[in-house]
Amino acid sequence: MINKEDANILIVDDIEDNRFTLERRLKRDNYKNIYSVDGGQAALDQVKKIDFDLILLDLMMPDISGLDVLKSLKGNPIHRFIPVIMVTASDEIETAAECIKNGADDFITKPFNGTLLKARVDACLEKKRLRDSEELYLGKVESDKKKSQQILKTVMPTSVANELQSSGYVRPKRYDEVAILVCDLVGFTAFCEKNDPELVIETLQGLVEKFEEAFFENNLEKIKTVGDAIVAVSGLSSMDSSSVKNCVDCSYKLKEIANSYSMPWDLHVGIHFGSLVAGTIGKKTVQYDILGKSVNIAFNICDMSEANQILISSDAWMTARTEINVNSIGLKKLKSGQEVEILECK
Repeated sequence: MINKEDANILIVDDIEDNRFTLERRLKRDNYKNIYSVDGGQAALDQVKKIDFDLILLDLMMPDISGLDVLKSLKGNPIHRFIPVIMVTASDEIETAAECIKNGADDFITKPFNGTLLKARVDACLEKKRLRDSEELYLGKVESDKKKSQQILKTVMPTSVANELQSSGYVRPKRYDEVAILVCDLVGFTAFCEKNDPELVIETLQGLVEKFEEAFFENNLEKIKTVGDAIVAVSGLSSMDSSSVKNCVDCSYKLKEIANSYSMPWDLHVGIHFGSLVAGTIGKKTVQYDILGKSVNIAFNICDMSEANQILISSDAWMTARTEINVNSIGLKKLKSGQEVEILECK
């Protein structure tokens, strides 16, 4: 039951003696917060100001009848769950029944029976307590759901997170024209060996947060972080004719961020363009990932780069050749044995 000292109860009756009698009986039962008004309109005005846990509502009043006040309360989504006990004369049983049909929780007749009044007030307040507990629980469930949705969108592209939330499953797909950017920090592995874990994580977190801002600004989606390497793509969730240009522009920004950091860092950067397969992997720990030859090529190009070099495959450059200045560094043999022309962005 709602704590009697905390329960807000409103008495609505145009007869002062009735209000006084009800208030006295309620206070005898240790209810502290008792409010009273002498008419229907006053009751509706008071309900707007105070969150009531129970209303004792007289049926016959000169300005607005108790039935009309009841209908107004139950028609308002904010007030409809306030328990209402109708106060009636002994010969108004049929009208009281109509009130029950319109949402009243109970009724009590005049003259008042103290035992019956106490039982019905206690029962209505217990119903209100259970309703409030349910609302609190549902609110927490909704809040937790929103938090989980927000977390999901931080570890997966938005379109993928939306699909997973709506269907519980992400259908694997092949994408034919995607620009892939892979970058990693020069010397970060050695930095990890020489410094405390707290500093290592703090440093990487600070960089990744700024990198993520650059990805967003240049229409890239971060797919994953593997140690100090980050994989991002453009043109995956939606077609983008500037996907390679996006990656190149973003690379310059990433380099600027890393070089100007409080502890300056150099970057390896590799960019490729092609087809890939994307989908979620795992059941207990789900990860969205991209797979395929094009992804491996992007990683290989990144591995070939010198500090602060932005290297791009000829396939990627061809899609934006009028927008990107490059110098060819010749054919390079990848780990797969394939030879690819690599160019350096200037």
